[in-house]
Amino acid sequence: MASVVFYMEDGTTLVHRLESDVTAIGRHPDNDVVLTCPSSSGRHAVVKSSEKGVFVQDLGSSNGTRVNGAEIEEALLKDGDRVGFGDVQSVFYVGDAPSVLEEKPLATPRFSKSLPPPAPINADPSPQAAKPGPAGRALSPVRRAYGKPAASSYPDTTESGCMTGIIVTGLFVIAFFVGLAMRHSKEMEGNLFEDLKDKVFGSMPKIKIERKEE
Repeated sequence: MASVVFYMEDGTTLVHRLESDVTAIGRHPDNDVVLTCPSSSGRHAVVKSSEKGVFVQDLGSSNGTRVNGAEIEEALLKDGDRVGFGDVQSVFYVGDAPSVLEEKPLATPRFSKSLPPPAPINADPSPQAAKPGPAGRALSPVRRAYGKPAASSYPDTTESGCMTGIIVTGLFVIAFFVGLAMRHSKEMEGNLFEDLKDKVFGSMPKIKIERKEE
């Protein structure tokens, strides 16, 4: 007798023999095969047996009925066809279903990624690898990193700083004397430098040199 093996979402297996002409499948408790998966509808599908064969018909379910991955409205079932009612998978058999232990799981098995075997360790190193380099020529990582002092990235500004100070001081002195001369010219109505010259040289005693006549 034809049968359908249902693989439930909780991991259990249900074998249903198609003893009647019509088998109702869905979540409603009045169905011949009651599914508990939320993806299945209350009146999901029916399996009908006739002289022409066994047919599965979808009843307008929300998530559809699929045969071997293709969504159908009605399809003739062949031995070994995989029928999906929402997320619930099943297998149709023309005769009695084989033992559950002999069934192959419908879900794609998850193969664990096997790590490659470790590379063999060569206990006998080659002469070139074991031969040390000349003594005194190999540099340690610390010496390679700190062997040469790093060049300063900042330019020497000592000389330019001194020159700038001299120029600023000179400009300050010039501005001072210019301001003093302008103030003297405004108040005394005279030339500062001429007045200074007269005061300096005017206060000096005049020396008269007389030549004797022979």
